[in-house]
Amino acid sequence: MSDSFQYADIVFLALIAAFIALRLRAMLGRGTGLDPREVWKQATRDGMPEKAPVFPDRAAKKPEPEEDVVPPQLQANRPVSEGLRAVKAADPNFSTTEFLLGARLAFEWVIQAFAKGEKEKLRALLSEERLAHFIADIDARAQDEITHEATLVSVLATDITEAAMVATRAQITVQFTSEQVHVGRDKDKNVVSGDPSSIEKVVDVWTFERDTTSRDPNWKITAT
Repeated sequence: MSDSFQYADIVFLALIAAFIALRLRAMLGRGTGLDPREVWKQATRDGMPEKAPVFPDRAAKKPEPEEDVVPPQLQANRPVSEGLRAVKAADPNFSTTEFLLGARLAFEWVIQAFAKGEKEKLRALLSEERLAHFIADIDARAQDEITHEATLVSVLATDITEAAMVATRAQITVQFTSEQVHVGRDKDKNVVSGDPSSIEKVVDVWTFERDTTSRDPNWKITAT
């Protein structure tokens, strides 16, 4: 009986290993003729989830060690280091590592939702001011009968460039370096901007903000 369970466990682990290998191959592959849309489709399990990404629950976490508050690569940056420590002091359960994971998911979510013109999905993560700007761009595209296709091929780096506490509000600015494909098409599907076969390196700088006294662990994007 135990032998059969052990065999089933081995098969299950082998399937997981195969799945992870395929995900990594999809995300890291750079062969000639690679279709970036297929890379993104595979890397995100056939598309973004229906619900907005949720930042880790701060109430469920224990205080993290110092190196998780200020990662080694940021320790020489005094303003950022002091800012992150101030955020930690206001929210003892804050984790820079977990924040960056959530920020990256939010970045991916917003890029795709904006390209598809999904206003309600954007509302989940954008401040009211940012949302108004995004909606204005979406409406302008619709008026010109232009559809926008955005393919996020990979996120190469996420770097914190600023961090501070303003009263009870934590503000953290993140620079995302990514590879993207952007294409604009008219109502007849003709390409009017961009190149569907060209992968471009893009640098975005976004500011995230949240009230540290709130029980909601999510952050809002207040600047892009």
